Amino acid sequence: MRPLQAQQKTADGDQAFTEAAEAWLLRPRNPHADEAVLEAVQRRQERQGDAPRAHTTAADNAMHATPSPTVVRAAQLVKLQGEQQRETWLLPSDRPALVGRSGKKASSLDVDLWPDISVSRRHAMIWFDGEGWCIVDLHSANGTVLGDGNIRGQGVIRLAPETKIQFGRTVLRLTPLAPESGERAHTRAGVPSAD
Repeated sequence: MRPLQAQQKTADGDQAFTEAAEAWLLRPRNPHADEAVLEAVQRRQERQGDAPRAHTTAADNAMHATPSPTVVRAAQLVKLQGEQQRETWLLPSDRPALVGRSGKKASSLDVDLWPDISVSRRHAMIWFDGEGWCIVDLHSANGTVLGDGNIRGQGVIRLAPETKIQFGRTVLRLTPLAPESGERAHTRAGVPSAD
């Protein structure tokens, strides 16, 4: 068990990160992303140690910790159910990804779940915090479901690999990518690999 002072520091850091990320989302999209968010992500990545971390998932509205021997930075959302033409969405590990529905106009969403009208315009945010993937519901109309529990209003939730996430009528799975897969995916998206 961590000392009370260390727990308070972690809670303060989590709150500061969440506030910075939400402030970033309220601003017009900036190709350079918000410095406060990037600094918070960098601080969390620097804190990452060699010891295994405990990852939590929401199931039946209760939090459970599961051991995770490795940290997975490269991940994607894979469509299991939905009307979207896309089957996968790569998640950036250096900034929060905004999940929502664009409508008929061009979108700056990272994960656009149009035409599912049960998805809110700004539905949820997913990000890598240096220790694992996290999600927060942005007070969406229908909430975000993990397992059998709706996480709307529950704050930040840690996601385990292969977690099923339901936004409206759309169901996606958080799938880790092997380092080679992530490099290939970035190359296909127009970002050259380091080879």
